[in-house]
Amino acid sequence: MDSAQSLDAQGAQLSRLDRARIRQLTQKRLPELLRLRFVSADEARYRKINDRSRLHHRALYMLAGITLITITLLVDYFVLSVPAEFFTMRSLVGIGIMVPVLLIAFTANTLNAAKPFSEAATTLAVAVCSLCMIYQRSIGFQWGIDIPATFIALPIFIGLMLCRLRWLPLLPLFLFIYSLTIAAELNQVQPRDYQLAQIYSFTLLMTTILIGDWVVEIYNRITWLRREWLRDISSRDALTGLLNKREFNRELTRLFKLAAREKRPLTVAMLDVDHFKAYNDHYGHQSGDRSLIKIAEVMRARSRRGGDLAGRVGGEEFAIAWYGNDRITVNLMLDQLLSSVRALNITHEHTGTSRRELTISAGVRWLTPDENSDPIDVIHEADMLLYESKQAGRDCFRMQ
Repeated sequence: MDSAQSLDAQGAQLSRLDRARIRQLTQKRLPELLRLRFVSADEARYRKINDRSRLHHRALYMLAGITLITITLLVDYFVLSVPAEFFTMRSLVGIGIMVPVLLIAFTANTLNAAKPFSEAATTLAVAVCSLCMIYQRSIGFQWGIDIPATFIALPIFIGLMLCRLRWLPLLPLFLFIYSLTIAAELNQVQPRDYQLAQIYSFTLLMTTILIGDWVVEIYNRITWLRREWLRDISSRDALTGLLNKREFNRELTRLFKLAAREKRPLTVAMLDVDHFKAYNDHYGHQSGDRSLIKIAEVMRARSRRGGDLAGRVGGEEFAIAWYGNDRITVNLMLDQLLSSVRALNITHEHTGTSRRELTISAGVRWLTPDENSDPIDVIHEADMLLYESKQAGRDCFRMQ
C-alpha cells in the first residue's frame, strides 16, 4: 500500500474530533480553495505532488490522441469515402500539425529533462488541436460535410478533465476557443435553427466541462489538505508537537545524505530531562506534561532553520539535529539551550542535589558525514555521550 492509500485507510477510521478538525481546516482555507490557489509554499508543494502523478496520464492521452487522429483518417478513407480534397485537408492538418504537437507533449511528459515543460506542452497541444478542429469544421462545409461543433470541445475536455491541466491558467484559452467557435458558427451559411442548436449544445457542453473541472479541482485540493493534515499528525508527537521518533529518524537520514553530498557539518544531540521521574512522582504527571511542553518550546526555538530538526524520542528524551554549524558555534548554541531551559525556572525540589529547578543534559556528536556514515551509529554515540554528561553531574553536555 502506498503512502496515499495508507493515509486514506487512516482517514476511514478518523475519530469524530479529527473529522471536525479537518472541517475547520477546510472552512478556514475556503477562500484559497475557491480561488484555486494556496499560499505560495503550499501551492508549490501541491503542484509538485500533483504534477508528478499526472505526467503518466498526460503521456497516455497524447498517445491516445495520435491514435484517434490516425483511426479517423483511416475511417474517412476506407469507410466514409469522403471527397479527396477534404481527405487531403484532414490529412495535412492531422498528420502535419496535430500529431507533431501531440508528440512534443508526449515527449515533455516522458523525458526527465523535459518534464518541467509538461504543463506548457500539454496546454499547447490542447490549443492547437482545438484550433484545428474549428478550422476543419469551418472548411468542411465547402464539401457539404458537417463535423459536429461539440467535437471542438474534445481537446478542452481531455486537457481539463483527463490531463488535469490547471483550471486558472487554461481559463483564457478556454474563453478564446469558445468565442472563436461561436464566431465561426455565426459566420457559416446554415439554417438559423440548426445554427442556434449547435451554439446551444456547444455552450452547454463547454459550461459543463468548465464548472465540472472547477469542482473537481476544489475536491482535489481538499483531499490534498486532508492528506497533509494526516501526514502531519502522524509525524508529530501528540504532546509537544515536535517530530516523533520515527519521523525524526527518517528526516535525519535525509539530512545525513544532504550533508554528505554538500560536505557540510552536522550536529546530532540527544537530550534528557534531569531527575524527571522524581519530578513526576512529586508534582504529578500533568505538571510533568506541562514542563515537557515548555522544554519542547525551547527546543523548537533553538531549531528554527530550514535544515534543523527537533524531536521527542522518548518519555523525557529529546533529539536535535543542527545543519552546517562549526564546533565553536555548536558549543555556544548548546550553552544557550541549557541556559534557556534553566531560565524557565521550573521548580524541582526533589532532585537529590543542590539544584532546585528542572534542567537537561545532552550528549552531542559533531561530524561531517560521508557515504559510509550511519545515522543510527551516530545516535548511539550521542547516547553514550549523554550518559557521560549524566555521570558528570547533569545540567551539562559532552561533545565529540
